[in-house]
Amino acid sequence: MNKIYIKQFGPVQEADIDIDKKMQVFIGTQASGKSTVCKVIYFCQKIRDYTLDFLMDGNQYFNNHKNEYFNLYLKYLTKQFMGCFGKTTHMQKFKINYVFGNKQIAITLNKDGYIRFKFDDELQENLNSLINEAAEMFLNELNSNKINAIIDNITALALLKQQFKERLYIIFENNAEIMYIPAGRSLLATMSEQLHDFSIADMDLTMQEFINLIRNKKNKFGSKIPDMVKNYTKTVRGQINNNALDMAYDLIKSIFKADYTSENDGEKIYFDERHWVKLMYGSSGQQEVLWILMLAFNIILENQKSFVIIEEPEAHLFPIAQKDVISLISLMLNSTDSKAIITTHSPYILTSLNILLYSDKVERNSKGKRQAIINKNLRVNYKTFGAYKLESGVNESNSMENLLDEESHMISTDYIDEVSSITNIELDKLLDLYKGEVNGKVRRSGSITL
Repeated sequence: MNKIYIKQFGPVQEADIDIDKKMQVFIGTQASGKSTVCKVIYFCQKIRDYTLDFLMDGNQYFNNHKNEYFNLYLKYLTKQFMGCFGKTTHMQKFKINYVFGNKQIAITLNKDGYIRFKFDDELQENLNSLINEAAEMFLNELNSNKINAIIDNITALALLKQQFKERLYIIFENNAEIMYIPAGRSLLATMSEQLHDFSIADMDLTMQEFINLIRNKKNKFGSKIPDMVKNYTKTVRGQINNNALDMAYDLIKSIFKADYTSENDGEKIYFDERHWVKLMYGSSGQQEVLWILMLAFNIILENQKSFVIIEEPEAHLFPIAQKDVISLISLMLNSTDSKAIITTHSPYILTSLNILLYSDKVERNSKGKRQAIINKNLRVNYKTFGAYKLESGVNESNSMENLLDEESHMISTDYIDEVSSITNIELDKLLDLYKGEVNGKVRRSGSITL
């Protein structure tokens, strides 16, 4: 069981999130808590990675007593929390519980408004042991004065980091790569030529880590996707999922209308072999969607277990492209051991999800040789899916409303049609007003319509 419970944090009064689900979608008005929930989910799972960063900072062990190590670790987590959410002294008291397996981390505010982390006894003992082990390795290597001391040996450091990473995977019962794809992605595309040069220190932590993620992944896309796949198969052992990769590339071409490469002289969009533009001059839709597409494709290519949070995948996209983005995300989840959370304002995204959900219900057990309406690799399983409406407000006991209909296995159409209903009501009133004015003119003029 892996869950995150949030109480009175920002606009979220109460929310209970099951992070074992394969795919979840959160909808709601602005300031309803969608981004807050996603950032809490992201931060809680990233505690594993922040712990690794702390373990590998050798200098802290030289300058502090071993009795201070765990408090230094808690301060480091507090710094990362503030990077995600800002200062906390002005916040109301809140509670965040992160439960994974039989372990638990509680995050609260003390009476002075400062963050407090509380680990259950087993987890704290495991982490304390790991911190002391890291300290001993760094200190012993320093005191031994070996020529190839671990602090001076990049290869040895990399091996040590990998060992700690694998042990943290076991402790936190999670070996997925955690990714957060925030809204406002087109800004990075317009600044793509300066992405390696400008400082990200003043951005919030999720955006900083997204930029670092792109910096690390860009070199994988030095050629167009077909050539990239050929190069990958020549250098990596093991099978690749050719069917899923072909489907993914077809979807990417349908959405992006071009090929993307990251070359020595910049990021480019190729319309054919000879014609291209720099990414910064591409359309707003291409700029917004690019790294959703590229990261999804890379996850499929490398069969990489991932947990991906995507804010507003519909941004600046035509409705058909929105549908294809959802198909690509679903393909990624079905072809790898990955999970995704999506926030959206788009009824087209919800309708697209409903088609994939209903296809799984109707076509999963269909018999005969009839051609499938929806490819089985794109379908969404109701049992591993969640859809929630978030609402903020002091009178709300629970900020999350379940939108799934058990009978149809789809997202409630009442919410999807809510905006249309409002606009239809207003249109009907305007038509009634218009008809009334026309009829009044007819009566005043004495005209009679037979």
